[in-house]
Order: sequence, then C-alpha cells, then structure tokens
Amino acid sequence: MDATDTVKMNESGAGNAHKPAERAVPEVDTKVAEEPDAALEVPAEVPESIDAAVDFSEVEIAEEFSGAPTVVTPAGKLQLEPTPIEGRLRHAALSVPAETEECSGFTLFGRRIRSLLYTTDVAVIKNSNADAIFAVYPFTAQPAITQALLTVAECPVFVGVGGGTTTGKRAVQLAAVSEMQGAAGVIVNSPASPDMVEQIANIVDIPVVATVVACDEVAHAKVAAGAKILNVAAGKDTPAVLRELREHYPNMPLIASGGRSSLSVSETVSAGANAVIWTPPSAQQLQADMMKRYRAAAAEKTTPEPVFDPVSAASENPLESARADVPFPDELIAKAHNARDRRAERRSKLRFFFPKN
Repeated sequence: MDATDTVKMNESGAGNAHKPAERAVPEVDTKVAEEPDAALEVPAEVPESIDAAVDFSEVEIAEEFSGAPTVVTPAGKLQLEPTPIEGRLRHAALSVPAETEECSGFTLFGRRIRSLLYTTDVAVIKNSNADAIFAVYPFTAQPAITQALLTVAECPVFVGVGGGTTTGKRAVQLAAVSEMQGAAGVIVNSPASPDMVEQIANIVDIPVVATVVACDEVAHAKVAAGAKILNVAAGKDTPAVLRELREHYPNMPLIASGGRSSLSVSETVSAGANAVIWTPPSAQQLQADMMKRYRAAAAEKTTPEPVFDPVSAASENPLESARADVPFPDELIAKAHNARDRRAERRSKLRFFFPKN
C-alpha cells in the first residue's frame, strides 16, 4: 500500500466520520397511502403507569382573575357589578341564609325563585329579601288575609287555601278568589285528596302546590291530578323523601323547609330541593333581641348595631321581658276557665229547666 492509497483511505474515513448516520425509514402501509381517507387503528389501552387525572384543588388563581371584574373608564377602574342600593332608614334588615343561593331554583312566570319566607307577619314580609312568600296559617283561609299579604309583599305570594279543615267546594272557591286577587300560587295541605287537587288545578291558571309527607301513592296521585310543585313536609325525614321524589320526578320543582340553621338549609339543598322555605324569627323575637342589644349598649355606653341577627333572635323568648313583680289578680285567675268548663257549667244550669229525659 503506497502513500496515495493511505491518503485516499484517510479522506474516505474522514468523510464518513462527518457524514450523519442515516435514520431508519419506517415502513409505510401502501394501503393507507393509497387510501388517504382510511381510518387508522389506534390502540385504546392506556398503560397503568400513566395517570390521566388532573387535580385543580391546589391551583392558585391570580388576583386579576379571581377578583371582581373591572372596566377602565376616564374616571379610573370601576367594578362591573353596580353598588347595592340601600336607603338611609329602609333596607333588607332580615336576610335569608346565604346557603339558599346554592339552590338551583325554579322559574315561575319568568321569575327565578330560590327562597320562600314562611310567615304571615306583614312587618317581617316588608323587611325581608326572600324571593317569595309562603303564607300558610293554622286557621280557615280568608280572602281578607290574602289581600293584606298581597298589599304588603313586593314578591310573589303563595297562599294556603285549605285541605285539612277547609275542603270541597269552599277550598276550590278560595283558590279561584286568590288567583283573582293576584296570588302567584295556591297551597293545599297534606290531607287534601287528589280529587281536590284536580278540581283546583282545573279552575285556576296558577300552580297548585301540593304538600306531601312521603313518597307514596298519594303523592304520585296528586302529581297526576295536576300539582305543579310539591312541598315536602316530612319533618326529620324530609331529606330522605326529597331524594326519593327526585328519582321519580327529575324535572319537577320540589320545595321543602330548611329550618332555621345554615346546616339544615344546606342539607335540604343537597337532598334535591329546588327552593328552600325559611322560617324567620317572629317580630316579637326580633324586638326582644333588639332590646337586649340596646340595654347592653346602654350599659357599655356604645352604639348598638342596627342589623338583625336571625340566629340569635330565634333563640330569644319574648316573655323574658315581662315584669315578674306584677302578679295576676286572684279574681282573674279564678275566671280563667277553659271553654269546656264553661259549656259544662251552662249545661248543668239548663238541665234544671230542660231535663235530659
């Protein structure tokens, strides 16, 4: 081998050293190349070593995204949400629990209803921010009471028309009169029969709210008779009954009492209620709570808070303010007979003139 051959070998070796290695060309399926629209077979199995779940619980959102939306104006940055309007003396002194905002609500004549106030106290109705009023009372329904509630309320009013003591034609007539007065809906008590629900539903154009205590044949019959809303009043079993009814009627508005505490309201919402009936403290309890704070502020020589606390007011007993040093006269206590004793006394006097035989 001469010098010329050595130089050629070095040149060829150097050239191969700087020449990049040729990559392996994958085999192309000629059938797929010929048919570009042919579907490719991709394995759907995901190896167990790959975790496809994403946890956003610990993701921190920047302040510019989590804060209130703003808009730039010549006067500077302003929040898009308007400032709440409150009067100097008049404001929503009695607010429903914030947990009611978690309700999905139901739409009634274009209005969204999530909370209903269970009271007939016109002062409480006038100073509350509930979406509707649930006016049911343990007396015979009267149009005069309905008219008084409708005059004061600034939101839809659902009124009771009977079902227990008041039944039959009178309950149907009360429902018709309530609609003419402007009620948003009529409520029938749990003893109301499906036939009564059907008669009322055929005569009024507002929804009939049927009260039920269980998810049974009677509840199903009331729905078939024309009830548009079910009011679940099952006491401590209300969440369980709500879940059963939700399985049978996924699209039907269900309302139920949420009690007084925030925990019971949240439990009612999670059970499937579209709207919560909230029982506020009475005006007497609110007044007792206010006077208690006034006395404490006077002792400490501070200014009392004007905002009501429904939780603390609900635990107040208005009779605690009564003076214990003023006794009842003995003659009033002696006259405090019940109606049965008075009737028995009258019968005994009449038997002298009209013997039993």
